[in-house]
Amino acid sequence: MNHKRVIAVLAVLCLLLGSAYAVAKLMPAVVDDKLCTGCGKCVDRCPEGAISLNSSGYAVVDKDKCTGCGKCTKACPFEALSLKTE
Repeated sequence: MNHKRVIAVLAVLCLLLGSAYAVAKLMPAVVDDKLCTGCGKCVDRCPEGAISLNSSGYAVVDKDKCTGCGKCTKACPFEALSLKTE
């Protein structure tokens, strides 16, 4: 629980410094494997190319590329993607 407070403080500091991008990087997209059907709509919607389908056909997020924009979460008809702190 304490790590969430640290992340929240860092997010506020980043906003104060004018860096919304840095805040978004704190919250990359996360895939719920139980809900993902491998439809690929998130892959098509990601502007950064941060999502791919693994060998089993399910979505995987490259956290280094993900900007946390949330476009994939809106594209997924099964709500398998969300933006969460790790």
